[in-house]
Amino acid sequence: MKNFFLIFLALAQGLFGQDSSPERIPPEQIEQELVDAEAQYAKALKLFNPWYTGPLITPSATMVPPGYTNWQPYIYFTDNYNVFNSKRESVSAPNTFIVKTQPVILQIGITPSVDTGISMGTVAQWKKGQFSGGFQDMTLQIGFLISKQTPYAPQVKFTLGEVLPTGNYQNLDPDNLGLDATGGGVWSTAFNLTFGKLFFWNTLHPFNTRVSFGYSVPTPTEVRGFNAYGGGYGTKGRVHPGNNFNVDLGLELSINQPWVVALDVAYTCSNRTTFSGSSGTTTSGGNILAAVGSSYSDQLSFAPAVEYNFSDKMGLLGGLWFTTYGRSAPNFISGVFTWYWFFP
Repeated sequence: MKNFFLIFLALAQGLFGQDSSPERIPPEQIEQELVDAEAQYAKALKLFNPWYTGPLITPSATMVPPGYTNWQPYIYFTDNYNVFNSKRESVSAPNTFIVKTQPVILQIGITPSVDTGISMGTVAQWKKGQFSGGFQDMTLQIGFLISKQTPYAPQVKFTLGEVLPTGNYQNLDPDNLGLDATGGGVWSTAFNLTFGKLFFWNTLHPFNTRVSFGYSVPTPTEVRGFNAYGGGYGTKGRVHPGNNFNVDLGLELSINQPWVVALDVAYTCSNRTTFSGSSGTTTSGGNILAAVGSSYSDQLSFAPAVEYNFSDKMGLLGGLWFTTYGRSAPNFISGVFTWYWFFP
């Protein structure tokens, strides 16, 4: 049946693709057209509609259609084993092990050009034999489609997010090494512009790309005692957290329809956090002033991962996220796992 179709296609091209002159088509030309058609047919059989779950970090420019929901919970196992100092040197620091879960990460379609999202989670932290944790800050988002993907242009999406200070951030336990700090205590407005482009018609291994630029502006907050920004006994004042900028590059290469390899390259930087008020002291009744705030910091990290997609609506993704460069920031390695479900 296939050969009959190819012969019919070649003859049709010969009959209707020529002008009205009585010139006959040479047999060699017909044979070549049959060979070319056979090659195109064989290649078409190998092509497939790619399925993607990731990558791990870079947000997507995809819009969730009205009436649909994307649920993608995450879990992170992180080891802050060193810190980068102000000279970008990785120096020894007390090890902190963190387990962060985000069971609620939902993206819900509103209109063809608008969707919304919500993110909630918890964190557990261990350091020097101490342990604590709790609820983290919650995030709400709304996304707007700027332009759709075309064969030669990427899809563009703008997202506006707001962080709600639902986590614990002040009046911390002096004996708990700051592990009971689970939030920042600030309202933070985030702006993200994300580009996404899929290349798949001319390759047997479709290639998906994402680039995202983000900028967030936190509000000042009042702090007392030991807090997420430092502090000590008697600390009382106002913290002004620095603005944050990040740029993420996400790449996904299909091995076949279910299996995909992915890579994120993420860079983030934060302005210094300042404090005004009474710094307090490091010990009760002591005379050593407590530190509150932080200097400028930045960080470069990578996250290779592997995906297995059960369908275009469900998949698993796991990988490692680690830093390679930074200043006044943690030096960490993290195992990251997520489940993707697009429904109904």
